[in-house]
Amino acid sequence: MPYKVKSVSSLNTMAAILSSTLLVTLTVPATAQSVNAESEKRPNIVMIVTDDQHRIDFNFLPEGRDSNGKALNLSPNIDKIANEGIIFNNMYATSSVCTPSRFSVLTGQLASRATSHRFANDLEQFKQANVSFNTHILPENDSLPKILKQHGYFTGGVGKNHVFEGEIPHKIKKNADVTNAKVIEKLVENQNEQIKAYHDNGFDYAARIYTGNVPGQYPKGLEAHNQDWITEGALEFLTQAKKKHEPFFLYFATTLEHGPHKQGKKYKGDPRMTPIGLLSDEDLPKVQPSRTSISQRIKAAGLEQRAADVLWLDDAVGALLTKLEDIGELDNTIILYFTDHGVEGGKGSLYQGGTLAPSFVWAKNLKKSGTRIDNIVANIDFAPTIYDFANIDNPPEMDGRSFRQLLTKPSSDDWRQSLTSEIGMTRSIIKDGWKYIAFRVPEAKQNLSAKERKKKALSQRHNRSVTDFDSLPWMHMGGIPGGRGLERLVVKTYGKENYFAADQLYHVAIDPREKVNLIADEKYAKILASLKEEMATELKQRAGSFEEFTE
Repeated sequence: MPYKVKSVSSLNTMAAILSSTLLVTLTVPATAQSVNAESEKRPNIVMIVTDDQHRIDFNFLPEGRDSNGKALNLSPNIDKIANEGIIFNNMYATSSVCTPSRFSVLTGQLASRATSHRFANDLEQFKQANVSFNTHILPENDSLPKILKQHGYFTGGVGKNHVFEGEIPHKIKKNADVTNAKVIEKLVENQNEQIKAYHDNGFDYAARIYTGNVPGQYPKGLEAHNQDWITEGALEFLTQAKKKHEPFFLYFATTLEHGPHKQGKKYKGDPRMTPIGLLSDEDLPKVQPSRTSISQRIKAAGLEQRAADVLWLDDAVGALLTKLEDIGELDNTIILYFTDHGVEGGKGSLYQGGTLAPSFVWAKNLKKSGTRIDNIVANIDFAPTIYDFANIDNPPEMDGRSFRQLLTKPSSDDWRQSLTSEIGMTRSIIKDGWKYIAFRVPEAKQNLSAKERKKKALSQRHNRSVTDFDSLPWMHMGGIPGGRGLERLVVKTYGKENYFAADQLYHVAIDPREKVNLIADEKYAKILASLKEEMATELKQRAGSFEEFTE
């Protein structure tokens, strides 16, 4: 059922709202009953997707340890399942911002297969697929919750959305009084529409949803992370799952460690703040260790303040593990952990700093626990892998493939040798330690009217002092002349000379920071030609044109 707003007093206490939050469930459809007999034989799936998590946050990565090998984070729960599981050294986000990456995680498809209206309208106008924040999942799409539900899984989702298309009936001003009854009513109605979007896309249970990023979506009076609130919703789902006869799927999407606030300070936000208003003191979640203990534990471990939010996130993972054990389901659960894309100066680009994403998988009976897999895997592989474990045939038009075989045979020759990725007006291919990036601005975009260029540019605050809009360059993501703030960081990280080059070739095996563009070096002409030919073959099968590659 949706949240209910009954009176001003109930709005002020939030108790009625919160109690109904935890009851958002639907009945498993009759079509699923035929598989219930074998449900117990199939594993539960917990998919943890973090937001903009840095490589330094993971103790199992070189970046997560100091020069003496000491861990830079206090994350015992994440460390345990990572070290007992299988770590992917080369997990890629095929698109390096939140929405398209999550589209691929939840569908097994490249984001350029999206049919959402903003993406489709842009494709129709410019003929070139511009993969960005416009690739949303619709009810008619074959997504993980939808397919798993059809095959007898009890499905639940909590946390950050930013991918399932839903209505936002009310635009609420940034300075709105979040204690005002009418404002709270609008917040609740917005939340209900987000929950409806989850239900429409196959979730039986949906609660504690953030429309998108914390900054920009809510009034300033609510602009803080609340991991405890999200975790409480996930635990309630697991409580309900225990009463079912079906296996379950939990999509646990945190808002950490995206902004607002600097690393190490996000946990200090007001614990009353949620997308539906301020919690009363009695409704504050008590499902994780106290926030006040976080700084104490970090200090006792001799770590930097930066690590505090990692510990907060780890506490959430610990709460999930404890709950799974308490309900007797931990040993029959597969946990997949993925941070939606890289944030090492490459977000919004196809450089390694944007596409290489820390990831691992844990299950009680993995025979090769402690293994690190070097094969190229990608976010498009999660859905087919989950279907494989659930004994479900893949729906049509899957771009990914199950990596289940790699978990027992990491050296398998029967695996992809290359991967073609996409964001905005760029495409890339990585193979044998080499990466080629093509940056093509479609003619229709180059010829936009001055009025249209100005309109697009002014959507970004940093462009509002510009007087000559024709001078603003097109950036990789392709939506805004002069680019977004995150694109400016990419230029700073990788350099103007490389960033704006139409063609780029990097030997990432020895130049992982992609500083030396070898595109003009004749010694690598054959490698370049081979990469371009293979990428062209791939792009001809995708939506839209991409200049000479699809002619």
